[in-house]
Amino acid sequence: MIEKNTTQLLPTTQQYRRAYKFNSDVIFYFDAAGNKYVASGGSLAWRINNPGLVKTRGHFACSNGTIGSCGPYAIFFDAQQGMKALSAWLHSKKYYEAKLRAIAEYYQPDSPESFLDQLISLTKISANIKIKSLSEMELQRLLLAIQKLSRYSPQGNESFLLLPKIVAKIENEKGLEDTYLISDNTVLTKKGAVEQILSHQLDGVIVHERKGSIHLRSRPNHCMWNIRMPEATLPALQGSIDVLIRTVGERKQGQCIWGFINGINNTKEEAVEAATRISLAADGEAVFSMPNDTAFYCIKDGLVCITLKFICDTPIVQWAAKFFRYLLCLQEKDKTNPLVVIFAHSQGAIIAEHALELLNDKERKRLLIFTFGGGSFIVPGKSHPESHNYASAADFVCRMGSPNLQYYALERYYSFKKGQTEKDVMKRLAMLDAMFDLDTTDPRTMELYSQTRLKYYEKEFEKIRNVTVLDPDPQWKHKFESSCYQSIVKAIIKKYQRNQS
Repeated sequence: MIEKNTTQLLPTTQQYRRAYKFNSDVIFYFDAAGNKYVASGGSLAWRINNPGLVKTRGHFACSNGTIGSCGPYAIFFDAQQGMKALSAWLHSKKYYEAKLRAIAEYYQPDSPESFLDQLISLTKISANIKIKSLSEMELQRLLLAIQKLSRYSPQGNESFLLLPKIVAKIENEKGLEDTYLISDNTVLTKKGAVEQILSHQLDGVIVHERKGSIHLRSRPNHCMWNIRMPEATLPALQGSIDVLIRTVGERKQGQCIWGFINGINNTKEEAVEAATRISLAADGEAVFSMPNDTAFYCIKDGLVCITLKFICDTPIVQWAAKFFRYLLCLQEKDKTNPLVVIFAHSQGAIIAEHALELLNDKERKRLLIFTFGGGSFIVPGKSHPESHNYASAADFVCRMGSPNLQYYALERYYSFKKGQTEKDVMKRLAMLDAMFDLDTTDPRTMELYSQTRLKYYEKEFEKIRNVTVLDPDPQWKHKFESSCYQSIVKAIIKKYQRNQS
């Protein structure tokens, strides 16, 4: 009996225009836009989308979408095309009139008897029956048997990756080594970029000079920017931590350590007003606000956001790390061991996200952070376990700063209103992917692909376990003073505020 094939499928799409063998373990694919993909692990048949190991020379391969070759074997743009080529090969005059032995001699010319015995065992077909006499069911069993004997079966280490590109070279001043901005929003040193290119994790070109020095380039048809990052672009803050932290309200014995980081395009007066709202909700208790004032008609704010999201840390991040440690120091000095509760709005959430990376794990877990309309979400496990992110359903900043996670959160939000579960949302997204990504309507193929995508969404939805989408205000969409945000601020304070009586 043929076992059900549960092989992980390469993405089924005609977008792959060419492919070639890098070595015996790696195949490169390129789509219509020139993006580079790497297939590695698994069996050769899996890597080249050729379940029957059809030879590259012949009209069977040419008429069924071959896009390259790996030694004598054809590479197809998807596994379904490889199966069509195998079926066409079995229907050719030479093999359609032949018996199973002819197939065995093709695949194992030196020892056809062994291959023939396996075919008979798997298909339960007599060795004396010609291929043309097989029923449709028997022919399908034969195709699956050839697929199995060609080792188009799960190995457990299959990998098919879209490689990120080098977007820009960041030219640092004062003798600092240049770094490279990667399209997945990471920054690498030259050594790190070279290592990733050599290990097929990054799409780039290494250029060697005769003198021994090396340079990194993007592949043809891809532009790599040069970005100069002078230190004066974003001036570091000056002064003492005690002087620059703004405090509103009155410090009371045993109170929670309330902290606040304001968002983009906030003047000093607006930031103080927002911190005062928190203090009033906490019965006048002290709130420590970190300065993040707008400057140069909001141009500085935009530069900070872009730099933090796509390039590297700025001085404000180091300042935020000092701010966090200052609040933790206040906690340690208070014998009642109060909680450190931080409210971060808009850009403040991006700054907080980066500043957490400069702290150790014990410090991070002591910070209870709540973001509102954040340009970033604080993922579960990054800070105190009860940290949470809130976003208005109409807040455009969240959609720009964390588009994928906000999309999932919104899908969940609207589905909950219809009485659906989170599992229902993930299943629907997985099925939509199968409908749009696949060029086949075969139920089994779509089910296999949907199962793969469902596992992906389960991991993605885990990232928004601490994200809540709120019903939006009719007037304010992003402001911290929005009633949907302020109601949550008051609820948080009520939950964590200590009884002073």
